[in-house]
Amino acid sequence: MRDKSCRWIPVILMLFATAMASAQERPRKKLIEYGWDVPYPDYIREHIQDMVKLPFDGLIFRLREQNHAFDPRPWDETQLAAQFRDLEAIQWGTFTDNFLVLYAANNWGMDWFSDPQWAGITHNLAISAKAARLGRCVGICFDPEPYGPNPWQYQGGAGKPTYAQVAAKVRQRGAQFMTALQSELPEVRILSFFQLNLFAALANDPEPASRDAKLAQQGWGLLVPFVDGMLEVANPGARLIDGNESAYYYPGSEPFYRAYHAMKQTCLALVNPANRAKYPLIAQAGMAIYVDGVLGINKLVPPATDLSPADRLRFLEHNTYYSMVTADEYAWCYSEKMDWYKGPVPEGAEAAIRSARDKARRNAGLGFDLAPVVAAAKAKQTERLNARVKPRTATLKPMAAGEAAPQLDGDLADPLWQHVGTLDPFLLTASSDTETPAAATAARIAFDDQALYLAFRCTEPKTGDLKAAGAAKDDPIWEGDVVEVFVSLGEAPTPYRHFIVNPRNVQWDGQSGEDADDVSWNATWQSATKVADDTWTVEVRIPWEALGGRPKAGSVRRANLCRQRTPQPELSTWSVTVRGFCEPERFGTCTFAE
Repeated sequence: MRDKSCRWIPVILMLFATAMASAQERPRKKLIEYGWDVPYPDYIREHIQDMVKLPFDGLIFRLREQNHAFDPRPWDETQLAAQFRDLEAIQWGTFTDNFLVLYAANNWGMDWFSDPQWAGITHNLAISAKAARLGRCVGICFDPEPYGPNPWQYQGGAGKPTYAQVAAKVRQRGAQFMTALQSELPEVRILSFFQLNLFAALANDPEPASRDAKLAQQGWGLLVPFVDGMLEVANPGARLIDGNESAYYYPGSEPFYRAYHAMKQTCLALVNPANRAKYPLIAQAGMAIYVDGVLGINKLVPPATDLSPADRLRFLEHNTYYSMVTADEYAWCYSEKMDWYKGPVPEGAEAAIRSARDKARRNAGLGFDLAPVVAAAKAKQTERLNARVKPRTATLKPMAAGEAAPQLDGDLADPLWQHVGTLDPFLLTASSDTETPAAATAARIAFDDQALYLAFRCTEPKTGDLKAAGAAKDDPIWEGDVVEVFVSLGEAPTPYRHFIVNPRNVQWDGQSGEDADDVSWNATWQSATKVADDTWTVEVRIPWEALGGRPKAGSVRRANLCRQRTPQPELSTWSVTVRGFCEPERFGTCTFAE
């Protein structure tokens, strides 16, 4: 008898042929403009004929007023009538791929568990999608960075839902978010500046429960289930584009390829198993170009500061080229301190971008190797920064027999602090333009057989502008004003323990080892703070049990004390680091005397 399974062979072959044909239909690479020059519909309508002369395939724009994704207040669509008319009238020309932006700040107290609020949110999302449809946009740009209250931080604590419970609700809301947008744009493209690649390092953890525990500690941890919910209901023609904002800082070609692999393969581990077959069909890898950074306008991209003007333009061409080559379809070009439409634009920037776009589309080579130039710039930078780095040392004497430990009240009036000398003054990180901070910080350290004691006096002429982020232990308090303490467990810089306190005396702690960090690590330690007219002060008591035991007489520990200031943004440290605080190789040395 003939095997009945044979009748399926033509069907299987047809499906295979269809899949292969679809796989060969690669989308044309496109470059999208976005920045602080983000325009409104009326401006675009009036100036589009000049805008399309720029080397882009589209732009990201916004509506006036109504532009926040998590606004729970139902919008009155009639108030958008004028903007709708502008959108319908725009003659886009060569700007074929345009996106309407929505922001994610939780300015109105959105509650993931509030159905009435989400009824308002989905109502607004449908209006946003209608605006995008009327403007013949390909989709929505969703900027998940919270320029305000953070919706992605899990707020745990006694009596509150677990992370798993909140994540399940957030996944549901992600599905509602996507469904609302698809109601007007069935094949919507959603370009997110950050998506799963932000958490690629967690994907290497093989235990889902362990990954969730780490996500619960991440400031953006709830973004993962939100994206998963979007993916679950995405139509076949919809696309979720990971914009990979981290590409802002890539100094060479290799990181672009690594990021592409991470977005297409590594991040699969972060997706619900039920959605993993769908992920490769819906998810796209995007890439970013930070114009201000690679041109040295903003010094956050280190190599650019030590490149010649001509080499900075080559850096811009290089990063534009590799962004387009490695993106599935969309690369986006971001700027802050320049305006593509009103000017001025740095001389040569447009030509560099146009050249890169042309080469990427022709599948031609870049034509030059930037690696030797970047390597020379990095060497020059390292030499310059090392001249600023000043490794600090301190000899710590134990408290006298019978001497009272400080009373932890943040006052610093204890007799102990009156005779313990202050450490060398804090200096700004070496990547700063100057060395001396505008607001000084003085620190003292003492110890006895039970604990290590620290006191900070933070001068602050703008105490009314202090930012105390977070409300519960292990919230992302580093988003505001803080002091930080790093102490190694031995003579080597790692492993070390990390403690943070903010002006409201909210604590954070974690540990770092040779191979990985553990933000879930907790210790029992005490602190107190006090805010006055022109200072805020901190006292900290860390039991030796939290630091691996009391050091023997004559032994050393590596340590650093740091302060982040927000009223006038400054990063200052006792032992000077280069850019941030977590640089154990630059910790100071503390010797414990008898």
